[in-house]
Formats: sequence, structure tokens, C-alpha cells
Amino acid sequence: LRSCHEPAMASAVSRAAGKAIQAVPDYVKFGEGASKNFGFVRHVATCMTLGLGAGMVWKTWHWNEKRYIAQYYADLAKKEAKEEADRQATIKAKFAELESRLAH
Repeated sequence: LRSCHEPAMASAVSRAAGKAIQAVPDYVKFGEGASKNFGFVRHVATCMTLGLGAGMVWKTWHWNEKRYIAQYYADLAKKEAKEEADRQATIKAKFAELESRLAH
């Protein structure tokens, strides 16, 4: 029997020799090399799921970076406010000492 993929000449040669000769056809039929179980919707859904997952990881990383930066500046502002309060307390103490010296 000749398969539909095998050229007529190759099957004649294989029958004439009396042996089973497997010859690769010189041509490929349309769609023969394509995957038979290709699902466009499945591939789109997979790509969308992977894209959304990667996007969520990226966005979470950015939110964490933003939170770390905001926390750094909040801590810096608290530190500066404390240092300023200490300076003001030192200045008030010096003025009180000077006033007490001038009063005596």
C-alpha cells in the first residue's frame, strides 16, 4: 500500500525491489508540520495568566520600594524634629541661665 504522503515513484521502487524501503517525501503537505493540539484560547489564557502574575510581582516590588522610601523619610523627619527640639531646649536652658545671672 502506498501512503498519501509518499510520492508515486518511491512506492514503485520499493515494490519493485521487494523490500520495505522508507523514503522521505520531497515535499510536506500544508499543515502537516503544525501541532495538532494547538489551542489558541488556551495559549492566550496561559500568556495572560503569566503576564498578570509577572505584573503583580513587579507592582508588589514597586509598592514595597515606595513604602521603604516613605518610611526612610518619615524616620528622617522624626530624627530632625527631635534634634531641633533638643537644640531649642538647649537654647532655652542657656537663656534661663543668662537671665538668672543677670538678675543676681
